[in-house]
Amino acid sequence: MLKLKTLLQQHNLTQAALARELDLSEATLAQIVNHHQWPKQGADALKQRIRAWLSDQGIAADDCFDGVTSGGKEKRTPPSNEEDTMLLKKQVLLPATKKHFGLFRAPFDERLSQKGYLQ
Repeated sequence: MLKLKTLLQQHNLTQAALARELDLSEATLAQIVNHHQWPKQGADALKQRIRAWLSDQGIAADDCFDGVTSGGKEKRTPPSNEEDTMLLKKQVLLPATKKHFGLFRAPFDERLSQKGYLQ
């Protein structure tokens, strides 16, 4: 999160007002403010426009693009590289179902044993 967000909150300004002034969508500005994800083109010009708008509002914008330290409030678990195996339990057809559809063996057993799941 950028310090820009806290500056806006401290001065009772909304991200929507800034987005309208910059002719950006609110979602784009939210990506910039919350996740520090800038557009691939024109990021420097956009920073200048944000600084100009902040100075027009009477806000010193020296370090508004620096990140804010969370202070340990957010705990994120690191992504695990382990692959979870999520196999479903084998489901069997009832004898009445097999008789109704004319099946003499379980139709899914052959496919699973060919792929090596059942050994």
